[in-house]
Amino acid sequence: MRNAFKVTTAFLIVLTILSACKKKTDNPMDFTIDAQNLTPCTEGSCLFEYVNNAAMPDRQITLSTGQYRVFWATKSNSFSTTRIYMEAPMKGDKFLLTDADILAGKVKHLFSCASCDYFNLTPIAGTVKGIKVANANNSSEKWLLDAHIVVAAEKSKIPVDTIQIKQYFDLAVK
Repeated sequence: MRNAFKVTTAFLIVLTILSACKKKTDNPMDFTIDAQNLTPCTEGSCLFEYVNNAAMPDRQITLSTGQYRVFWATKSNSFSTTRIYMEAPMKGDKFLLTDADILAGKVKHLFSCASCDYFNLTPIAGTVKGIKVANANNSSEKWLLDAHIVVAAEKSKIPVDTIQIKQYFDLAVK
């Protein structure tokens, strides 16, 4: 009985050591996005599009030729328009933008309203995940994005809102 106990104890110790020494492989690019609970389009019209080989060089969100894929989500109603622009790498079938990318200007927020008392919001944190969706019937490629973007008043680090977008984005120029 003692020998069985010793063998079992030794086996459990070795198993514990092996599992503790196992190399962690938490790859941030190992993610999926389910197509459930997509962002609805209420009050007006919405547009979820992207262009290839573009860049966002300035604050006014003027797109130019570049080495990125630029996605934008637009929500308009009778008095205002809100746009979120996201600049992602051209290579690969997936991408992930992190807090560092957002602080580096890869995500921009633009709100326009002719008669609103409004202060400018700036993205300060969050994540944007994107996966290329297999195209069927020779249709243009499509991307599914899941974004959680924390915004603050311009020149502030105090969060005032979180913008969530989960939607399919179509190629704007076909």
